[in-house]
Amino acid sequence: MRRKLRLAIPFCGLFLAVGVASAVALTTAPERLFVTESFPPYTFAQNGEPAGPMVDVLKATCARLGWSCRIELLPWRRALAMAERGQADGLFTVLDTPQRKALAHVSLPVLDARYSVFARAGEAFSYTGANSLAGRQIGVYGPSGSSISLQALIEGQSAAEPAQLVLEPDNLTVLRKLISGRYGPDGLAFMNENVALWLLREYGLTGLQAAGVAKQFSYSFGLIRQRVSGADFKRFNAALGELCRSGRTAELIRPYALPASPCLK
Repeated sequence: MRRKLRLAIPFCGLFLAVGVASAVALTTAPERLFVTESFPPYTFAQNGEPAGPMVDVLKATCARLGWSCRIELLPWRRALAMAERGQADGLFTVLDTPQRKALAHVSLPVLDARYSVFARAGEAFSYTGANSLAGRQIGVYGPSGSSISLQALIEGQSAAEPAQLVLEPDNLTVLRKLISGRYGPDGLAFMNENVALWLLREYGLTGLQAAGVAKQFSYSFGLIRQRVSGADFKRFNAALGELCRSGRTAELIRPYALPASPCLK
């Protein structure tokens, strides 16, 4: 009898160890790394931590999924390069474009926005379509969703003299160069309207005027295809949709005074 008991003890210990390991595996959520840039009013640093409506919605979505999501604010080119190398699970903010779809599963829309054309104050320019940009230098931040959208507009021109796209490292540089006349006497800027208004207020810039809306669009999350399976993306999208239909997404975005995208199935 003693020999049987001695033999049983190691097996009991083994079953206990397996049980504990299984419980840990079930309760430990996989960590997902999402990278983004400082892009006020959508994403920014607050007390040294990522903040903003896109961050709040992502955190709430991850909580619904039981995912442990870490968010890093980086220069956009570095964030995009990490995503392209498969060193991050997610990237935002992104547009639903062929370029981004090649890299990532693009989620349901979260925030609505629009690209506007800006001119120097007092100029008699009004955006009326792609051909109205003919022959002008246009500052734009890129590579980014805005530069991709502007390039598509320029390629759609039928004018003999196409517009010239001038890529800049950030939106603030675009505004400052336009104000100072660096894009020539007929220069323009192409930018997210809310971003432009935030920068103008934040830095006390004057001397510009909005000259027309070029495109309506929405911002989404991109889940990198190299790292996130189609099944996990479907789970993410389902949780994001449930968050919207429950009214929680609207609650999270409301304090930022930005338009939430309509809830889609």
